[in-house]
Amino acid sequence: MKKTATLVSILMALGLSTSAMAEQGYGSPEQATPQAPMPETAPAADFSEADLQKFADVQDDLEGIRSEYSGRLESTEDPDQAAQLQQEASQKMVQTVQDKGLDVETYSNIALAIQSDPELRDKVQSMLN
Repeated sequence: MKKTATLVSILMALGLSTSAMAEQGYGSPEQATPQAPMPETAPAADFSEADLQKFADVQDDLEGIRSEYSGRLESTEDPDQAAQLQQEASQKMVQTVQDKGLDVETYSNIALAIQSDPELRDKVQSMLN
C-alpha cells in the first residue's frame, strides 16, 4: 500500500513539476502527467541548495522517461498493457529520483512548493540552465 501511495505521489509531483517547468519554457505541457487539485497549503519552502539542485538535475532524466513511455502508451490499445507501462514508468521515475540522491517525499514537496512560490520556481529554473 505504501509503495502504491509513493508511486501516486511521485506521479502527481512529476506532473506538477513538469507543468511548472513548461510554464517557464522547459518541456511541454502535452508531456505532463494529469494534475491533481492543488492542496490548500503547499509544503514549507525550506529546502537545501543541494536538494534544489538535485531536483533540477533530475528533470532531464525524468523528461526522457516521460517521453519514452508516452510514445509507448500511445501505441497500445490494450488497457492491461497500458497499466503495466504506467507502472513501469512510475518505478523508473522513482528509481531515477532516488539515484540522484533525493527521496521521493522531498522531490514531491519541492514540486508542490514551486507551484505556489514564484521565487522558489525562479531559483529552480535558474538551476536548470
